[in-house]
Amino acid sequence: MEKLDIKFTLEQARKHRGLTQEQIAKMLGMTKRTYIDYEQYKRTFRIDNAFLFAEIVNIPFDNIIFLKN
Repeated sequence: MEKLDIKFTLEQARKHRGLTQEQIAKMLGMTKRTYIDYEQYKRTFRIDNAFLFAEIVNIPFDNIIFLKN
């Protein structure tokens, strides 16, 4: 059987790790308001911040949805 990859939105990934928006914003070196804009897909992460986000939430980069459809 083929392995199914689960995809996480930014919010789901953050919650999966048990972090608040304020906590993850601080870990990423940004304000809570800026992070919320990323989580609501109003802004797009730079690649270095996207990899850092994946590392923080401990979810493989390819399993996180960074771009709005």
